[in-house]
Amino acid sequence: MDQILNIETDVLVIGGGAAGARAALAANDQGMKTTLVVKGLLGKSGCSIFAGNLNYFSSSNEDVSKDKSSTDDKVKKTMDFLGKYTHYLGDQEYMKRASHFTHTEFYPWIESRGVYIVRDDKGEIVSDKPYKSTSAAVQQGMSGSLIMDMMRKIIIRSDIHLLEQTTATRLLKNNGEVVGATALDYVNGKFFSINAKVVILATGHSNHLSLRSTGTRDGAASGWVMAYEAGAKLKNIEMQWYHASDIAYPSTWMRLHLYPNPLIATKHRSQLYNDEGKLFFDSSISKGNPVPYIMQLKHLVQQVRDGKANLDGKYYSSFKHVEPEVLEKYFFQDSFIKKINLNLKDDLIENSVTWHMNVGGIDVNGDTMESCIPGLLIAGSVGSLVTGGLPNVMYDGIIAANTAVERVNSLSKNNSLNTKQVSEETTRVFELLRIDPKKGLLPGQVKKIIRKAMWEHNNYIKNKNSLEKALNELIHIEKSLLPQMRLQTDTLNFNYDWVDALDVRDMLEALKIQLQFSLYRKESRGAFYREDYPNTDNENWLKHVVGKKNEDGSLCIETEPVSLPYVQPKEKFASFFDVDY
Repeated sequence: MDQILNIETDVLVIGGGAAGARAALAANDQGMKTTLVVKGLLGKSGCSIFAGNLNYFSSSNEDVSKDKSSTDDKVKKTMDFLGKYTHYLGDQEYMKRASHFTHTEFYPWIESRGVYIVRDDKGEIVSDKPYKSTSAAVQQGMSGSLIMDMMRKIIIRSDIHLLEQTTATRLLKNNGEVVGATALDYVNGKFFSINAKVVILATGHSNHLSLRSTGTRDGAASGWVMAYEAGAKLKNIEMQWYHASDIAYPSTWMRLHLYPNPLIATKHRSQLYNDEGKLFFDSSISKGNPVPYIMQLKHLVQQVRDGKANLDGKYYSSFKHVEPEVLEKYFFQDSFIKKINLNLKDDLIENSVTWHMNVGGIDVNGDTMESCIPGLLIAGSVGSLVTGGLPNVMYDGIIAANTAVERVNSLSKNNSLNTKQVSEETTRVFELLRIDPKKGLLPGQVKKIIRKAMWEHNNYIKNKNSLEKALNELIHIEKSLLPQMRLQTDTLNFNYDWVDALDVRDMLEALKIQLQFSLYRKESRGAFYREDYPNTDNENWLKHVVGKKNEDGSLCIETEPVSLPYVQPKEKFASFFDVDY
């Protein structure tokens, strides 16, 4: 390329989901010169737009603003739920603060900006009965898209330097500190070196790594890889969540989730039926775990073993027992199901397993959102802290912005970029801009091969043999297919193949690391099920699995203790199917 475009900024935010957008707004509001790089379109890509529910954890049957019960009781009830929700690997001090933020700051902030929570005729927030754990904007299933549309409008009106359809490719370092990043604008064919006093990495979930995913094309694990290559630690990335009740057909609707979550305005939840038409799971039975994704999956595994269901279909969600007026008034999915000539009030809807969010991610300090590398902050689901939901990731964004402001104010000027790094990354990116060999595979085709291998060998049901097969498949793809990968065109403008080519390399790197994490953890826990280690072993494996890149390029994996200040599992060792987390 003839010219690399240089940008100087105080704060560089990479990622335009709820965490990144909120971080950029918070930094900008505090007078920081802020640049926001978004791989897709702000508010229209990634995972945040699919956030249909909003956390509403309350310890009583009253609205939290009126709840006069003891603080200790609130904390205990919230922690009991969140401990199970994160399989006891979550940062409990962080979760306590994030839960408090949800009520004191998140809800007032979005409602003051025009996104109103569903309320009844008395003005009370409509939530599930009796737990009051979930609320929604307009209808259950629409909250994320409305909130992100609101944030997009605010950011466009601000003086934040917004770069859309621009993918960050590498974090830049100098003297051991992160000092910026390179980024490719694949619509206009521009390549940037961005010099920043602090970088906030907020690239979201890394879940579009299998055939079925709840995220968009952006979720290629690029954030994990950028941080790992820069020297950051990854934590618990073997903990990949799955949805059991996403719609099976049409397959293009795989992101349409038929909630097992508490349904607002009712005490009922979904039910699952096997291929013989027999009920095998009622979400209402998981009273100790208000969001029973994991319990759905555990029961589904047993049906698959008995030949009465498959991971890719032949089991069904039912809402026949739910009040028809609730489905019609509050449930966004009702209108979609009618488009395929089915009716939630009368029909069983076929489901399939889908990769969802990650419990793990980049290791991050829950107090400050700092990584182990100076100058690199982490916000949202790309990190290891997030417990799910827009309120949590917005909390991350605000804390990261506050830490960023402190760092900016402590530095007199930007640390200079390492021109050698910029040159090397420019060469790497532009070497992919090739149309030969003519018989080579396109990046999109290679992506599909990777995703197929993960679906077959690294799905929810896995074992040592399948994990090693998955790893061998990736090594084969890397050695045999990557050298032959080519683009349809070498144009600099609107070249989506180019982005896919960058994604392919990130997907391969991230998945090889994830598989090694999976082989290392020798138990089954919540989001992670190994047939060959079918027990939850709190005595030996209630610990974090962490990994970092060695100087020779190899992966070093070890464990770290888990802090459990508020709640602990009661079992030391038990069958995976006998615990409710």
